[in-house]
Amino acid sequence: PSHCISSLVQLNLTKSGPALEDCSCGHDSLCQSTKRAIEPCLPRTTSTGCTEARLQCERDRECSSAMQDYLHHCGKLFSGATCSNACRNVIAKMRKHPKGQKLDSCVCDGPERNICEFVKSSMRALCFDDPDPDYEQSGSDDGSDEERDDWEKGGPEELGNGASITAAACARTLLASILALLALF
Repeated sequence: PSHCISSLVQLNLTKSGPALEDCSCGHDSLCQSTKRAIEPCLPRTTSTGCTEARLQCERDRECSSAMQDYLHHCGKLFSGATCSNACRNVIAKMRKHPKGQKLDSCVCDGPERNICEFVKSSMRALCFDDPDPDYEQSGSDDGSDEERDDWEKGGPEELGNGASITAAACARTLLASILALLALF
């Protein structure tokens, strides 16, 4: 979105802004979720966004037909229930089509981002037995009150998760900068 790009431009004009875009989070879950939240705002260098990949597929007759088959045979992935052999076959067919390959490798973005991430995670776990242990929806609350309480009590020194003080400070600064910049627009 344009407001997102404007915010990143403003962030990069600050003294420590550029370093905040690519700082390392270590195992700090707050930092990781913050970076995941701004990921759609960062310029893409290699990956296509899933919204664009879907539109390209819809414009291609063969890919569009395969996508309709996917929606028909893989509907249970949307609830995280199961992946049938018919669904696996449709996915294999789509992966052979150039525009279908983009759907497989795209970065979830736009208003459907959370659904997209969930379906991709379900597909990895249910269709290919390759669960993503780092999967977490952008901005989601996993109900980890203990971690939240630790963060509110004393910051990164008390998290006990192995994250460096620098990574935690980076996450806080990044989040504060983005929120401040968004308020300007």
